[in-house]
Amino acid sequence: MKIALLSNVTTEILAGMLREEHAVWTPSGFGAWIETALAPPPDLVSFAPDTIAVLLDRRFASHVEPEMQSQAVAALTRAFPDAAVVAPDVGALLADLGDAAYDERMWTLAKMPWSIDALSELRKLLVPQKKVLALDLDNTLWDGIVSEDEPSGVEPDIALQREALELRARGVLLVALSKNDPEDVEPMWNDPRMLLHADDFAAMRINWDAKSGNLADVAKELGLGADSFVFVDDSPSNRAEMRASLPEVAVSQFPPDLGQYFPRRSVTEEDRARAEMYKAESKRREAAAGMTYDDYLRSLEIVNEVRPVSAADVPRVVQLSQRSNQMNVLTVRRTEGDILGFASDPSRVMLALRSSDRFGDLGLVAFANARVEGERAEIEDWVMSCRAMNRRIEFALEAELERSLAVRGVCELAACWRRTAKNGPSRDLFDRLGFDLTDESDGERRYLKPLVPHSGDDRGGSNLV
Repeated sequence: MKIALLSNVTTEILAGMLREEHAVWTPSGFGAWIETALAPPPDLVSFAPDTIAVLLDRRFASHVEPEMQSQAVAALTRAFPDAAVVAPDVGALLADLGDAAYDERMWTLAKMPWSIDALSELRKLLVPQKKVLALDLDNTLWDGIVSEDEPSGVEPDIALQREALELRARGVLLVALSKNDPEDVEPMWNDPRMLLHADDFAAMRINWDAKSGNLADVAKELGLGADSFVFVDDSPSNRAEMRASLPEVAVSQFPPDLGQYFPRRSVTEEDRARAEMYKAESKRREAAAGMTYDDYLRSLEIVNEVRPVSAADVPRVVQLSQRSNQMNVLTVRRTEGDILGFASDPSRVMLALRSSDRFGDLGLVAFANARVEGERAEIEDWVMSCRAMNRRIEFALEAELERSLAVRGVCELAACWRRTAKNGPSRDLFDRLGFDLTDESDGERRYLKPLVPHSGDDRGGSNLV
């Protein structure tokens, strides 16, 4: 991901934290954030950020007016229509940390006021892109305590529920976490005053256990990292417990500003269908009970379609490149321009895989990109959604990639796996696909696989259809 940081204080320490996995742009010096926003310099324009963060701390610059921030956001949104512009209320975001959010030594030495804990909170705001909104119920989704006030005595928070429904329509998964007895909560889902109902949630944990443990359990069930979650709870003690037990979770201030965690981005077909896809995944888990894994896979009746990347596929392929971490052999983040260029390049083979089974359509879940030079080709991208892992669909993608390369006269296919922070699950991908390991060093494995060229009708030409 490409992230631009604008602030009224220096952000180099935060930029350094982000650069471990992402490209980061910062202006030279500090204090010119409004000028940069109103007239983006050429190097920011060429950087083409995916996310722009406007981080203004009024504690250290009381002259910063909210209108100036709004003006900056509007200008940046016009200048970078494809980027997510994030402009949090930094003071509110860090309020739970109290005085621990600031470090006077940082301000004295570097004109950067935030402590390491505060920098971690800001980092969680920006990466990775959040996929799940975990909501408390009492005094959050509704005003009142349902076990004490009875359903008739509580008042649904319509504004928050409407925002949650809008996020769900954009592909955000909703999860309910509540310290309650399930039978006390159940009537609320049928209350005509409620906008949200039980079917709108991908998972619920309504019990008296610690919410961090419940969230970890839901993350495992959904096959997502805890860093994909935003946690909203009116209780400071519950928020503190979540931060202490699962520090990777983004814990919202209360009342929440959900727009800072879920900024407007382009929405793909897979985004819109995500909630239904996770419901289908729950049915798959139920069907797997008592089966061997081979029998389970056979029972799914998996159908894979592998084809050249089409123009309609480009947004989803970009999304996979930007978001997928575990099954991403090199973790090179591609932009829409990159993908369009690769897909129309006759010296490349770029394939997308769609998968479905008897429970539903998973959508476009994988792509591969190989560059051809004479009789040799090299895989430069191999990316697969985590929800498609352990279904052995990688063999279908590899078989079609080999066939497409062989008809172009390719005799040798090279590949590389390079360690990044989260791609350990893809380490042995090429071993399983029958490649020969030719070289291994710290954090990198290189492979070759011989191919048998044969004639065909797709030699050369653009991949884009």
